[in-house]
Amino acid sequence: MVEENKNIGDNYDDEHMHNGSDSDGIKELNNPAPNWILLVFMLTYGFSLFYAIHYFGYPDNGNDQTSEYKAKIVAAEMDRRQKIQNAGGVVVLTKDEILAAGAKLFVQKGCIACHGTKGEGNNIGPNLTDNFWINGCTPENLIAIVTEGKPEKGMNPFKTMMTPEQIKNITLYVKDGLVGSNPPNGKAPQGVECKP
Repeated sequence: MVEENKNIGDNYDDEHMHNGSDSDGIKELNNPAPNWILLVFMLTYGFSLFYAIHYFGYPDNGNDQTSEYKAKIVAAEMDRRQKIQNAGGVVVLTKDEILAAGAKLFVQKGCIACHGTKGEGNNIGPNLTDNFWINGCTPENLIAIVTEGKPEKGMNPFKTMMTPEQIKNITLYVKDGLVGSNPPNGKAPQGVECKP
């Protein structure tokens, strides 16, 4: 076997195979890579150059991340405007969605402190579930009392705490969600009876 290795080594030219590096008697041979692996390496290198130039190489080419982000922002804004335009300039909610939003605001804005969790009233605020009203019977009267409040009775104005849309939602919740619900322990009627 040693002779076979010597025979193989005899076929090669030592000057071409040896690059001159010798360490502790071990010679470093010059073994070039196969052509196919060089071709794969060159194709990979070429693709990476093309990719880098195409996506990062020059600014504002439309393919970099910043340009893609800006394009998506513009598209989202256009989509939002189109939806608003299709809705006639206003986001349209169903009656159930308005009542749910009003119920949520009723709790969030602290109405339950004076009017009870079900609108039944307590020592501070009147019952909102019957047909008797102190400040008028129309929805406009209710919007006005929520907006401007009744400071002499302890009700703060909510015009700075809610948008006009939120005030409309909460008044619709009171008129259509609470009136007629007849919760237990309702406070005695106060004010003038309003006919539905």
